[in-house]
Amino acid sequence: MKKTTLSLAAMLCAAAPLASQADISWIIKPAASTSGRMQLFASRADKPLPRTIIVDTPKNAKQYRNIRFGNRDKNFAFAGINVHGLAVAFTGAGPSLDPISNKPKKGQPAFTGNYAAEQILRNCKTAKQAVGLLRKANGRFYGTLIFLIADANQVCIFECSSRHMASYEMGLNYTVYSNVWKLPGMEDASARNPEKLASYAQREWIAKTGIHNARKGDRKVSITEAIAVSRLSVADAKRKDVTSAPSVKNSIDAYIFEIDKKYPGILSCVYAAMGPQRHTVYLPIPLGAMDALPKELVNGAWATFGDEAARKSTPEAPVSEEIIELERGLHQEFNDIRYKAAQLLAEGKTDEAKELLRDTLQRQTQEVMKFMQEHK
Repeated sequence: MKKTTLSLAAMLCAAAPLASQADISWIIKPAASTSGRMQLFASRADKPLPRTIIVDTPKNAKQYRNIRFGNRDKNFAFAGINVHGLAVAFTGAGPSLDPISNKPKKGQPAFTGNYAAEQILRNCKTAKQAVGLLRKANGRFYGTLIFLIADANQVCIFECSSRHMASYEMGLNYTVYSNVWKLPGMEDASARNPEKLASYAQREWIAKTGIHNARKGDRKVSITEAIAVSRLSVADAKRKDVTSAPSVKNSIDAYIFEIDKKYPGILSCVYAAMGPQRHTVYLPIPLGAMDALPKELVNGAWATFGDEAARKSTPEAPVSEEIIELERGLHQEFNDIRYKAAQLLAEGKTDEAKELLRDTLQRQTQEVMKFMQEHK
């Protein structure tokens, strides 16, 4: 298999030492995105787990359908998007100096990250509404959490512990978070040691540098470039003192939520790598195909192949040229199909647009599964 290095790697020049492995997320706003759509990236670092896509259709007709990404057991999901194009991802920011002293009242669930994400996606249309929902849960948060919340126009950051909370409406063109509280009033509650904090700052720095270099001044960031940033590893930095980067050795999955402003519930898309992002293809999953997801995405087959590929390669190994070439073709085809679907929607042909998107996802999923079987 022919190998190639990432083009952004040569631009990375310096960062603080110390190692760590953890989640990372970022936002790229429409003004800095080539498609003019909001991008929210989220990835997880963990041991290999059975992973799936959860399609959530609430029984309450006033709540909103959504798809969430996480573990097959316990219905856990760390990121998702609903039919209004509201996307959320969360990560842990602990440990904290705040003890978890407030127990939920009988019959009242604790606001874990998973529960909060579910409630946001079921009940909120906008990032501002999501922050309002989280604020009402004051004193009920279990754990130390960071939420990145985005709709087609707005981004909100929400940080919380069992005793403190802070929120911020993002005005910058992009931001990067890596398990570290940043908002006023939250830093003092963190019990992270200097070594951990330096490591997280290093990973954020590499991601920010990658996004900045992709822009090259006033250029805008494409999905391809965002994916390349997500795959940056320690080896790509070409420095012995760089030991933490967006793609770490225990990365297990990654997602880019791209939110369409005009048809959020149909043309919004999740570029999903249900496996370590350096060894797994990012497959575009449009919300318009939510009703008929391929079984390989739901039953965990996709993630299993990703884990097998990761076990046979080191995280420092260059991303294969075959993966990059396959993605290029998939994403170009998907964008062409999405454009045709938008034309159908403009003509009022919603069913035809959804069918076109479903057929494309089914075909592309089979193509990727075949590729992963041949290269496992």
